Amino acid sequence: MINSRLVWYLEKNKLITNVQSGFRKRRSTTDQLVRLETFIREAFIQKQHAVAIFFDLEKAYDDTTWKHGIMKDLFDAGLRGRLPLFIQGFLQNRHFQVRLGSHTSDVFAQEMGVPQGSILSVTLFAIKINSIVKSLSPGVECSLYVRGVVNKF
Repeated sequence: MINSRLVWYLEKNKLITNVQSGFRKRRSTTDQLVRLETFIREAFIQKQHAVAIFFDLEKAYDDTTWKHGIMKDLFDAGLRGRLPLFIQGFLQNRHFQVRLGSHTSDVFAQEMGVPQGSILSVTLFAIKINSIVKSLSPGVECSLYVRGVVNKF
């Protein structure tokens, strides 16, 4: 319910860049593949070079998603009140441990990142990487695709 409301707000206010797909209604991997193919075909027709760089962020949810940055992005998006407070609580005081067979690790605090397996985490990660587009030089094309593993109970 929280994620649905957040996604509705982000989409209604066009706060997620148009070049981002994955976990968005009416957008998929196919959109990004068609976009890439079009880019390559246009370069070929115009006898130009086309360069593509792909990044797959390993442990993106675990290590690279800055919790305070997410909260700042939510604030910058105009979100106030209970929703950001709920999200802040969702991100705070998270702990984890790993079980392999019958062995369990010590408990560790999750200082960075968002919890894996939650649809809300996918949306929060999408918000955080959304700003990548703003840092690109004019004339540079890009596509973003967020993927994640979501536990369904």
